[in-house]
Amino acid sequence: MRGTLLILILLHSALLRAGGEHLPLGARAAGLGYAGLTLTDLWSVRLNPAGMAALEHPVIGLVHQQHFLSRELSQQGLAAVVPLGKGALGVGADRFGYELYNETRLSLGYAMKFGDGLRAAVQLQHLGVRLGNNYGNTSAVVAELGVQARLTEALWIGAHLYNPTRSLLGRLGEGAVVVEERVPTLLRVGLGYTFSTKLKMLVEAEKDIDQDERFRIGMEYNPNKVLYLRTGISTGPVQGHFGAGFRLKQLDIDLALAVRSQLGPTPVIGINYRFE
Repeated sequence: MRGTLLILILLHSALLRAGGEHLPLGARAAGLGYAGLTLTDLWSVRLNPAGMAALEHPVIGLVHQQHFLSRELSQQGLAAVVPLGKGALGVGADRFGYELYNETRLSLGYAMKFGDGLRAAVQLQHLGVRLGNNYGNTSAVVAELGVQARLTEALWIGAHLYNPTRSLLGRLGEGAVVVEERVPTLLRVGLGYTFSTKLKMLVEAEKDIDQDERFRIGMEYNPNKVLYLRTGISTGPVQGHFGAGFRLKQLDIDLALAVRSQLGPTPVIGINYRFE
């Protein structure tokens, strides 16, 4: 009974305010408060696909995160990006939840560089939602648009629009009383500032057309070529973020911990391999 009550509380929390919510993913970004709009790494597939265009070599990776240490709220992801001329092709797949409720996402996107200071991307995502005990399932196709632009040598701006078409996920009721459940539509805008080759800061704001704004800020410090130290804060609700990354030749290992005072920690681990 206690476990069931915990799950009900969690499902009622801001984490799952609507079915199909675009949950952020990526261990590096998790350590930065999920402020990832101007990042250029593998998990741009889930944060801002425009960042894929900056990758120079093929990359593949895995990530696992367990929200509030609950097995029922775990999330696993797989992604790969392959540079193609002036652009890059990216694919991703991830699963969130457990046998009574789970969401799966399959994405395919293409990003392109327009000179040295502009990147843009378009991506399609298949979202599936399944309820256990024969309660049924539903799915929708969601579009995404992303852009990154350089404002100065040290300052970049990024923007990501998720589900501009307000895809329909399901409909309940009949006659005059019909309730539609739509995939959330999100607009995110952020800045990334590089103070030096060792220190950068990222800030961003997110607006769901049906919810309050969310804000994120993160900082990354790399004292040497191997170690990266990260921290950040996110709102909606407030969480503290901490992380570390290790770059070992072609292998990247990222660890992160997001902490929410009422519900506890969310550990995240990611492993990426770069083909050179």
